Amino acid sequence: MRATLHTPLALAAIALTMLVAAEKVDAQSALETVKKRGKLVVGVKTDAPPFGTVANGKKVGFDVDIAHRLAKALFNDENQLELVGVTDEDRVPFLQSKKVDIIIAAMKITEERRRLVEFSDPYFISGSLLLVPKTSAARGLEDMAGKTVATIPGAIQNTDVADLQPKAHRVQFAELPETLRAVKVGQVDGHVNDEIIIRTILKDNPDLKAVGKPFIPRPFGIAVRKGDTECINWVNAELRKMLSDGTYDRLWKNYFAEFEATLVRP
Repeated sequence: MRATLHTPLALAAIALTMLVAAEKVDAQSALETVKKRGKLVVGVKTDAPPFGTVANGKKVGFDVDIAHRLAKALFNDENQLELVGVTDEDRVPFLQSKKVDIIIAAMKITEERRRLVEFSDPYFISGSLLLVPKTSAARGLEDMAGKTVATIPGAIQNTDVADLQPKAHRVQFAELPETLRAVKVGQVDGHVNDEIIIRTILKDNPDLKAVGKPFIPRPFGIAVRKGDTECINWVNAELRKMLSDGTYDRLWKNYFAEFEATLVRP
């Protein structure tokens, strides 16, 4: 019998094939792992009302309610769920390192992010909006040249502000409460975030205002690990059920009814 000789290139190709195969097997086992564990672990925002925030020591919001709905679909018990607070910056690393099974964290779908995760069908759409002090003369992002604009690390608004108003000075703050304080005390001239988050903030902050028109609307998606087609197909099926059985409409009215005139449903 003749022995088979492998060149370094061939060995590298074999190793890559085995690695890809292992990753696929690992990704496809996500739902099975969740079922064996007995709970679903979901990454949610804790500073992004109305999607995810903390009230009376409890995580609440539109995304949190969707997480409970997915847990109920898996276990017939919406409380077989662990909610892990994530930021714009660490939500993908948390997913990739398996600290969470799924991300439901007001995450906008972009081509760059598609290379890192599998996205569900869109479940929300929002543009971005500029928040400034009530006394500001700014009429929109076009007036922020030479001004300081605060953004959140890892948020898509970092890129959008750089593209649309390159003359603005961008400053990043880790969390939304810190950002709002900076706007109020004049440390920065404005803050850019998702339109619906800005409009929700304004309800409790009469000393601030939104100016200009929303820009670059994008869909939000639920994210699972790259290659996990089984899990994302299941998520999409559950989203379709939520649409058909009235669950999505109920949540929409609960969280967005007062802003409905300015929103576009996916």
